[in-house]
Amino acid sequence: MRIRETLIAALLGVSVAGCEVQQAQSEKATVTPREVYEQRESKEVLIIDVRTPEEFKAERIEQAQNKPLDKIDQWVKELPKDKKIYFVCRSGNRSERAQRIAQQAGYKNAYNMEGGMLAWRREGLPVVSDGGANPKL
Repeated sequence: MRIRETLIAALLGVSVAGCEVQQAQSEKATVTPREVYEQRESKEVLIIDVRTPEEFKAERIEQAQNKPLDKIDQWVKELPKDKKIYFVCRSGNRSERAQRIAQQAGYKNAYNMEGGMLAWRREGLPVVSDGGANPKL
């Protein structure tokens, strides 16, 4: 009976440790706007803005490419596997979905920019626009 209890306790400990590792990995799947800003010009980084083309034209990170989330099944497998991929949207929700989809498609280098363009703007980071200076989100 004592061996059985020890074995069960050991198995439960392994299960809990596995959950903690998974949680730590998912926590690493986000980056701050400042981190994206600092790495935006690196050849090893790709910034994907998953908002609509209209949102993208209104305001964006200069180095970002627009690939709308609603068409992710058409472009996700074309992403390079040898670069860090930063997903961006307005608030971080759509980009989080894109990051998870990319991760499920085998991209271990996919990250969600937490807070989206709203957080980018709060940080005072530069944007470009097709609609003039200081467009509204």
